[in-house]
This record gives sequence, structure tokens and C-alpha cells, in this order.
Amino acid sequence: MSKQTALALLEESRVQDKVEGVDISGLDLTQTDISETSTERLKGTGVILRAGILDLAYFLDADFTSANLDGASCNQTAFFDCILHQVTATNADFTHANISASSGTECDFSSSEFDNATLWASIFVKSNFSDATLTQVEASSACFDEANLTNADLSDGNFTETVFRKANLTGANLSSGNFTGCDFTGAILTDVNWDNATLTGAKFDPGAVI
Repeated sequence: MSKQTALALLEESRVQDKVEGVDISGLDLTQTDISETSTERLKGTGVILRAGILDLAYFLDADFTSANLDGASCNQTAFFDCILHQVTATNADFTHANISASSGTECDFSSSEFDNATLWASIFVKSNFSDATLTQVEASSACFDEANLTNADLSDGNFTETVFRKANLTGANLSSGNFTGCDFTGAILTDVNWDNATLTGAKFDPGAVI
């Protein structure tokens, strides 16, 4: 699909709910404004949306495999049941975003902001959240297995029944968070701030220092 056609369909989706099958795969949409668009089954493999504006956009069942969202604004953006494998989104703004039931393995979200975001039941295996802020997030039943969360701020969040197996949480701030039923087995927990965190039923390696 040409860039012109794709952008025309995205523009149409601002007034017609959930336009289907838009294909922006491989396009360079650096700094493009696609805010408030609404699509279903969008194809965005390898798309470049560096510094793009996606605020209030709605993506259902989209495929963003290997997309570049470095520095993008995704404030209040919805990603429902989306494929986010190997997405690069460093220094991006996901505040108040809703990333639910999506899969984002091997992503790079380093230094990005997820404050007040919803990450319910999403998978972030082997993804990089180093220096990211995830304060007051709703992230129950999510998966951060083998993720890099060094120096990340997870304070005041709800991570009930979320798994952090073999994750690197060195220097992370988990203060005042709800980690009921979480699995931290195999995780690196050096210098973690656990102040006022709820850890009822959480699993740790034998001898782990909390």
C-alpha cells in the first residue's frame, strides 16, 4: 500500500470507526501525526514512526513487529490484542496508554514513560525497560520474564499475579506497589526498593533477601 493511500485511510478512520486492513508496513512515517485514528488489523511491520504522534489512537489486532517508535507520543493510545515483537520505542511517551492482551517480546522501551498506563495480561518477555517509569500502572497478569528492568520505577502500581521470572530488577523502585502472587524466581533483586510493597503470596528463590 502506498504512503498516500495508507494516510488517506488513516485520515478516514478518524471519522469512521475501526477502518480495517490499513497497511503501513515498511513506510517511513517519521514525525507523522496519526493521532485519534481507529483501526482494526492494521499491518505495521517495520514501520518507522519515530517521533510520531499517536495520541488517542485505537489499534485492535494490529501487527507492529519490528516497528520503530523512538520518541513517539502514545498518550492515551490503545493497543488491544496487538503484536509488538521487537518494537523499538526508546524515550517514548505511553502515559495513560492501554496495552492490553498484547505481546511485546524483545522490545526496547528503555527510558520511556508508562505512568498510569494499563498493561493488563500483556507479555514483555526479554524486553528492555531500563530507566523506564511505570508508576501507578495497572499491570496485573502481565509477563516480564527475563526483562531488563534495571533502575525502572514501578512504584504504586498493581502487578497482581504478574511474573518476573529471571528479570533483572537491579536498582528498581517497587515501593508501595501491589505484587500479590507475583513470581520473582530467578530474578536479580539487587538494591530493589521494596518500601511498603505488598508481597502476599509472592514467590522468590530460597534465601532471597527482600
